Amino acid sequence: MRYAIECDLTKKYGDFTAVEKLKIKVPEGKTYGFLGRNGSGKTTTIRMMMGLIKPDSGNVKIFGKKINRGDNSYLSQIGAIIETPGFYNNLSAYENLEITCELFKCDKQSIKKSLTTVRLDNVGNRSVGKFSLGMKQRLGIANALIHSPKILILDEPTNGLDPIGIIEMRKLIKNLSKTMGITILVSSHLLNEIQLIADYVGIIDNGKLIKEGSISSINANQQNYLIIETNNVEKTEKVLNDLNFKFDKTDDFFKIYCDYEDNPNINKKLIKNDLKVYNLRSHSKTLEERFLGITGENSQVN
Repeated sequence: MRYAIECDLTKKYGDFTAVEKLKIKVPEGKTYGFLGRNGSGKTTTIRMMMGLIKPDSGNVKIFGKKINRGDNSYLSQIGAIIETPGFYNNLSAYENLEITCELFKCDKQSIKKSLTTVRLDNVGNRSVGKFSLGMKQRLGIANALIHSPKILILDEPTNGLDPIGIIEMRKLIKNLSKTMGITILVSSHLLNEIQLIADYVGIIDNGKLIKEGSISSINANQQNYLIIETNNVEKTEKVLNDLNFKFDKTDDFFKIYCDYEDNPNINKKLIKNDLKVYNLRSHSKTLEERFLGITGENSQVN
């Protein structure tokens, strides 16, 4: 597997270690969810990736090439929004992007393309001061895309957005990954949002990476329970007791507490006992439940 970003970073502020030997690998062309509570070290890590602050030790690789300190040439491959995007409110969206275009020496045709990508082409001449927060966030992404980067880094892109704005941002991120093939790193403390948009996830807590992998691998063997509905409640209960599984029973179905790998065996046993299985449904842990299980039950997650 090829990686767009690889890093191994440590950053201290006096006696406080903000990030400690943090190793992450962001697969090329995928959306990577950088998940952690507020204050866990996400923004500090991103700032080190972007060369905005100097790590105490470690390195960053972009597409396999180690970045030397003082070499900013790699930034031409990256577009980023770190915290809140800043614009001149008295200028139009188009005029703000013109400034970025000049800095990157881009063809001004890219302005229209970027505005269209984030669905702001119809308000490009409106002053940014009249934009909603959601529109400003989308303009921030347009600004980050102006030089056609291969990597897009978004630090808490849904912060402060209302539910509609969050849905729009989610759709935009998924569309960018799918249609443009951009590698996207999204940092967030919103567990459900990461679950909905990311292909891979890295979970950080107290400056340390504690879990990394594909969403599917983190889902593996994380079944909460199995729902089963059959044609005979009493007979089903006897079979489950014989199998020695814990379960809850209602008038209509059973909630069986078992591992994912047990599901086929349970189904086979029920059928062997001449039971008709109308419904067999696995209920997996949410990313929030898995996060709490990984970081400890006392973790407070927004």
